[in-house]
Parts: sequence; C-alpha cells; structure tokens
Amino acid sequence: MSEVPSTPSSEPPAASSPSPPQRSTWGYTLAVIVLLVAGAVGYYYYEKAQHPEPPPVDELKALREYFHRLASTQQLASEYTDVNPQDLVADTPTDPNRWVRVGEELTFTVVGTDDPTKAAEQWQDFMQALEKATGKKVVYLDSVRTIDDQLAAVREGRLHVTAFNTGAVPTAVNSAGFVPLFAPANDDGKYSYEMEILVAAAAPIQKPADLRGKRVGFVALSSNSGAKAPLLVLREEFELSPGHDYQFGFTGDHLRSVKELIAGKYDAVCVANDLLRRAEASGEVDKTKYRSIYTSQPFPPLCFGVPHHLPPEVQAQVKRAFMDYRFSARTAAGQRALAQGYTRFAPVNYAKDWEFVRKIDDTLTRLFDRETGAR
Repeated sequence: MSEVPSTPSSEPPAASSPSPPQRSTWGYTLAVIVLLVAGAVGYYYYEKAQHPEPPPVDELKALREYFHRLASTQQLASEYTDVNPQDLVADTPTDPNRWVRVGEELTFTVVGTDDPTKAAEQWQDFMQALEKATGKKVVYLDSVRTIDDQLAAVREGRLHVTAFNTGAVPTAVNSAGFVPLFAPANDDGKYSYEMEILVAAAAPIQKPADLRGKRVGFVALSSNSGAKAPLLVLREEFELSPGHDYQFGFTGDHLRSVKELIAGKYDAVCVANDLLRRAEASGEVDKTKYRSIYTSQPFPPLCFGVPHHLPPEVQAQVKRAFMDYRFSARTAAGQRALAQGYTRFAPVNYAKDWEFVRKIDDTLTRLFDRETGAR
C-alpha cells in the first residue's frame, strides 16, 4: 500500500501572543532631574540668603577717606615738642617722669603688616644683638598686626624698637612720636630705592600715558612706592586721575603685585625696585615676564627707630646695636638684605631724606580738590 503524500496545510501558522507594551521610564527620569535641579537652585538661594556676599569695595571712596585722614598727620601733633625745628621730630622729654618705663624687657618689631611669627624668626639674630647692647631681654611684640596697631604701640610706649615702611614714616613721626634712626644701607652707608611701574613683557603699553583706560595694581595706601608715589606721578606728570582715567585695585604686597601682573589681573603694577630685585634674586618671580615703563627718583627705604620718650640711655644703647650690626648670609633677614644690596645700617636724616615723601603726602591730601564733577 502506497503512502499518500502529505499536502501543505492551507492554514497559516498560529501567531504568537503579542508582548505587553513596555512603559517608557523617560518621563520619570526627567521628573527626577527637574526635582534635583529645583532642589539645588533652592539650596543655592537659601545659602546665599544666609551668607550674603559682601558689597563690592568702593576703592575710590576709600582713597578719598585715606587722603582726608592723611591731611591730619602732616604736622607734628600738639602733644609733642620740637625745640630744634630743623629735625622735624619730637624731642625726648626733659622730665624723666615722662619717659617710658622699659624694665627688664625691650619690645621689637619690623613693619607692622609682616607675619609676627615669621618676622621674629628672621630677625632673631638682630634681636640678640639688641640684647647684647642693652642688657635686656628682647621680645617680638606679636600683638602688632597692622600699621594702626604699630602706631598705637609706639605712641603708648609699648613698642620700643620698630621699623616703618617709607610711606608710613611721616605719619609715625607726626602722630606717634616716632624718631627715625637707621635704614638698611650698602657698604658706603648709602640707602635708596626707586618706584617702578611694570607691565607685562608682551603688552603694547610703552609709557605711563598709555595706562588710560587700563587697570593699575597698587600695594597699599600706606606704601610710598606701592601707591602714594605712583598716584602722584600718574596725576601730575601724565594727567591720569584714579577712578576716572584708569581703574585700580590693591594687592597688599609688592611680590603679589608682580605675580598678579604676570597672571593678567592688572595691566600695570607699581613696586619698590629693591624688593623687586630681591624677589628676582630668590627666584620668586621671572623677570622675563615683565618690563619697566617708569622709574622714579630715589627714596629712602624702610626705617628703624624708637619712641621719642624712650629713656636716653636706652636710646644710646639701641643706636650702638644698629651701628655695630652687619647683615649675614647665614640669617634669613641677612639673605633678604644682601639680595637688595644692603650690608649694614646707616643713620638717616629725616628732615632731608623724607622731604620728597612729605611733599607727596601733602600733595595727595589735595588730589581730589582739583578734580571736577564726579571725578
């Protein structure tokens, strides 16, 4: 019996059951993202409300206020006596009852804005020389953190030996009874530095007149080379007024000024070139990154001195310590001084050496009197 061949089925194959439709998760993801963003924005504004940013500093207003205060320190305060008008400094009182009571301890600082701990370490060798000359223990007065602190401590007789930067010396003399004595000097006893205006090496600026519309970095209003002298130079020699013909800011430090110039924060900065040479010698700045477009006449550098009412015997001992001291490369202060060309201390003549500095102060107190309108 033969096999009957099978024929293809005429019915289509049974279709498989369709899969249930898959619900998309995109909507959920989007909703989560929106919630996260909203939460972050809300938190940001909450934090901003709790810790509001300080208002921007009105630097021009600060400038005006500083010059107004400066005007009150242009003459020796009425509480001081100057029998010899040629030296322009307060006389030591003839009445011993008005002398500072030093006791067994002498206090010392360098410029009030320096880090006390670091400065005490750097100047330890000189402090030891003071101890030897006076027979007293010398301590660094670390409560002095600002120029105002320093002025108050000198005025009150709590600070016995200290240094002010060039621009602060006249104010210290007139308002705190500071007596300038010595400045770091070279082998010949000469001391001076110049103010320089620096620009980036590749900048198109060729002269101070080109700073119109630019941003200039100053150090601090108490600094002669870092602010006072360039403010006067730009106004008197190049007819550029701060806040009108150029914008400005403050860096707080000569080295920081140079670094911020290199970083592009300022179009120009104003610095003391003895400090600049020191920074170059130590490798802290690269002198190929900037160039000078202006150099001023010489100024006296940082100056050490004493309160006018320090007992005469102690004053004589302090003077001897400065006269005998020599900077050494084995000390931190010595290394910094030698890099600036200073090897010793030399006596200063306040009336003569600070004559131009005093003229700058006097002129700056009237700087805005000649401005018109909003200037």
